[in-house]
Amino acid sequence: MLKAEFATRVVRAGLMVFLVLALGACTVGYQADVRNDTAQPIGVAIIRADASGQSNNLAVTRIAPKSRGKLVRNGVPHDMKVYLEADAMGNPGWPVQMDLKTGLTVVRVTQDGDVPTGKLRMERIEGE
Repeated sequence: MLKAEFATRVVRAGLMVFLVLALGACTVGYQADVRNDTAQPIGVAIIRADASGQSNNLAVTRIAPKSRGKLVRNGVPHDMKVYLEADAMGNPGWPVQMDLKTGLTVVRVTQDGDVPTGKLRMERIEGE
């Protein structure tokens, strides 16, 4: 009787450890459908930032003017901050950034005056 009770406790403890590890290792995926409504090519990246502030590119692409592209990255730990960044040659400011939610995010990148020296802007397109 004592051996069976001990075995049951060991099995339960093992299951608890497994559940904690499994839940802690959950990963998610991100997709960005980016519409480049500028007059020049843009570089776009899905980036993750860790707790120390270091960033890593998870997916990178270049999108032609007046075109669209898609970035996909799966297997990202669920507790990471992930954002989308876009930049172009001649951009007078910093690259534009937007926090990403899991799943699909559709965005439009524009440039003031539709000229290569105009400031970049990024907006989320809802419902697409």
